[in-house]
Amino acid sequence: MAARKTTFKQQVYDYIFCDVLEGNFPLDQFITEKQLMERYQVGKAPVREALIELCNENILHSIPRLGYQVTPVTERNIMDATELRLDLELHALEKTRQNFTDSMLTQISRLNQDWWQEAISGEINIKNRWQHNSLFHTTLCSFAGNELAVDVVRKLIQLEWRAYAQMLATPEQRRDFFNQSTSKPHIEIERVLSRRDFDTAATLLRQDIMTLLDWLVSQTKRRF
Repeated sequence: MAARKTTFKQQVYDYIFCDVLEGNFPLDQFITEKQLMERYQVGKAPVREALIELCNENILHSIPRLGYQVTPVTERNIMDATELRLDLELHALEKTRQNFTDSMLTQISRLNQDWWQEAISGEINIKNRWQHNSLFHTTLCSFAGNELAVDVVRKLIQLEWRAYAQMLATPEQRRDFFNQSTSKPHIEIERVLSRRDFDTAATLLRQDIMTLLDWLVSQTKRRF
């Protein structure tokens, strides 16, 4: 019985988190338990448990007698996330240098092939873009053998996804962002890794990780 309750709670957590990532809950909107129960057709207990966990992770925050709201992602959050991703992912890449195998290259190549197949078929969407991005970076990081680092990178990319949903509200903003953040860097990283050119791979990886922060800086300059 307990296992079933935990499963329902995780399902509801995933539902809410996905809605947050896709921007379905505006920052000024109050979210109530009743609303979520109706939205996901589930009972009160798993909704409440999921909300507690989301608040503990600072994805949502509770407003007494009103409900819950999405916690804003600040520019400072993005700067800190970018800095930590650079530290973790570049270190992992350097650690992988001496132990990189053809099998690792094949994993990266398959991820890129899956991306292009979805893109060509027209099935790619915002959610798939971020999922592909997360899978590419966590897979590359996993080659260093540090599972904790991989989990942190995954969570940092989720934070950036939340920032995307929050800051790129219009179709024009999203189009501008994606015009400069395609999967081309991933293809280039694969290409140079096939030659075991880790120095160039590190440069490309740094540029890719900096994409959201660079976009934010460009928007700030545009306003002034």
